[in-house]
Amino acid sequence: MSFSYINGSYTNNIDAQISVEDRGFNFSDGVYEVIGFRKGKLLNFNRHLNRLSKSLIDLQISKPFTNQNSLKIIINHLLKLNDINNGFLYIQITRGTARRNHLFPNNIKPNVVIFTFSRGGLDKIKKGVNVGLTKDQRWMRCDIKSISLLANVLDKQKGHERGFFEVWQSRKNFITEGTTSNAFIVNKKSQIYTHPKNNFILGGVTRDCVVEIAVKNNLKVIEKAFDINDIKNCNEAFLTSTTLGVVPVIKIEDIVINKDFVSTLKFLNKIKSVKIFMHTNQSGVCRGIFKIEPLQ
Repeated sequence: MSFSYINGSYTNNIDAQISVEDRGFNFSDGVYEVIGFRKGKLLNFNRHLNRLSKSLIDLQISKPFTNQNSLKIIINHLLKLNDINNGFLYIQITRGTARRNHLFPNNIKPNVVIFTFSRGGLDKIKKGVNVGLTKDQRWMRCDIKSISLLANVLDKQKGHERGFFEVWQSRKNFITEGTTSNAFIVNKKSQIYTHPKNNFILGGVTRDCVVEIAVKNNLKVIEKAFDINDIKNCNEAFLTSTTLGVVPVIKIEDIVINKDFVSTLKFLNKIKSVKIFMHTNQSGVCRGIFKIEPLQ
């Protein structure tokens, strides 16, 4: 039996309930975070919490927790209830419950839902994945980790039906990011390109760690949007996310990036090889990367 946390109470998932007038349910009026944990230790917790706080501020949703410690107590108890050491946390905060109206009332109490999940099968993607391309049809505030994900869902589904693991989205022919990941390429000069952090992408926590570690290893990182011509001329490509870590991309549409997937890992080997989880110290500074190991 698995347990969730909902508005101050712990309940088994089968009996978990939320009001039909929850604004997240009616309007996708809320935000979320996914946080990895390994051996019971939360990974990049401060970074995720900072992003969560920013999303709440941007949407004018009240913060439901007084401080980090109160949230950590909730999370640690939930992990103990579920008897799980490795996996992921899903935290969703909606504006709250109110009569259905596009205008939201002031001083509404947010609804909080937290649950855990695991993800296996990551060993299947270590050798690289295929990526498709599509136009970015999302709203103009992709930097907010909103629960409104329908454009991502549709693009991901269409990509899956075409045989792609992931789909990279583009605006005016420049790649922004993937439906569930950030996008990177490495050119022939071993320079790393990824879209700058602005309103067109979600600034991924794993993305930021990769950039920092690459810089520490004296690798040139250029935070600039790249296009299809850059892809055709790149040596390597990869994607990053909390649930996947760092994954090599070996083919984009019909463009073969590198037939020998081992070669695609050369850049990643320079930052201590392909690893799944980033690890930060209490100040939020990336110290290294955990060994790749699928979560069961």
